Amino acid sequence: MRLLKLLIFLAHWGVARAGLGKFWHISDLHLDPDYKVSEDPLQVCPSAGSQPVPSAGPWGDHLCDSPWVLINSSIYAMKEIEPEPDFILWTGDDTPHVPNEKLGEAAVLEIVERLTKLIREVFPDTKVYAALGNHDFHPKSQLPPGSNNIYNQVAEMWRPWLSNESIALFREGAFYSEKLPGPSGAGRIVVLNTNLYYSNNEQTAGMADPGQQFQWLEDVLTNASRAGDMVYIIGHVPPGFFEKTRNKAWFREGFNEEYLKVVQKHHRVIAGQFFGHHHTDSFRMFYDDAGAPISVMFLTPGVTPWKTTLPGVVNGANNPGIRVFEYDQATLSLQVRSPGSTGARGGGGGGRDCLTAFLNSQLIHPLPTPEPQQGQ
Repeated sequence: MRLLKLLIFLAHWGVARAGLGKFWHISDLHLDPDYKVSEDPLQVCPSAGSQPVPSAGPWGDHLCDSPWVLINSSIYAMKEIEPEPDFILWTGDDTPHVPNEKLGEAAVLEIVERLTKLIREVFPDTKVYAALGNHDFHPKSQLPPGSNNIYNQVAEMWRPWLSNESIALFREGAFYSEKLPGPSGAGRIVVLNTNLYYSNNEQTAGMADPGQQFQWLEDVLTNASRAGDMVYIIGHVPPGFFEKTRNKAWFREGFNEEYLKVVQKHHRVIAGQFFGHHHTDSFRMFYDDAGAPISVMFLTPGVTPWKTTLPGVVNGANNPGIRVFEYDQATLSLQVRSPGSTGARGGGGGGRDCLTAFLNSQLIHPLPTPEPQQGQ
């Protein structure tokens, strides 16, 4: 009898495990195509500005954005660690931290296309849900609420990943929504252009709802609730504050309040939120008016090791990181996460094998998700 119970338990466990999937989240690759190891510390990378880079190695430096070898190795490491994810989230910021006059629209598009081709080469059969970052435009951060050449060109680059409806939406505002893969068919992803709410974006200053994105988001979440769908929301610039410097908000105040209202109203259908921009491994909790937790947002670490130049930030450098999530394919409930990072300074040898081995050594631990309280 005990053996029978054990066999039944294992059978049920196997069925439960069969409903689990994995997906990658990458962000802030920030390719510096001119990075090179040089004896002259002022000639290593444009992304360091006027700072000397005395100890740069082939894999990068904390004063610089990512060399190609770092990004290439990171994407191939993803393939070695989890070769068949259900999908990939890519939340933007592909170009280096350099002045606008050293970049230009053509250079922005060239970098986005280069990284798009890399991801498609390594994961040719995997759906990618991609969002633009504030550095994926020229001039940087000035993303408009209407159609433009960059939106049109990127929509064509990402055509293999997008439905015709999503392409049309992306051309107009760089946001869209698609069904997620899965046996239940009850999962949906919402890709936002939160650069429209960025405090540095002068194109949307004074607007109540740039591109009518908030109204569109309300409609998508309302329809998801009626259809019994659960939703993942992704974007680049997150709401809230940057924990490394006091009182640094990313959204303009009115936009931040509006986003919080949307989450409070629709939290029952929001299974997770995934953003970037910070370059750090972090998260944000959302609460109802009574102080109960209702939703969580995960900020994935960036691939770039670049040290932020924001005033007042201490320890602003980061080790490059990529993240894989495990989730329930039917409910979109997150099960565990496995974070990974690799050192950048000194660049040492070892290549992709060392990077992969290090990432694989990270612990996998339970990932709590706030559950709605009764009566809410």
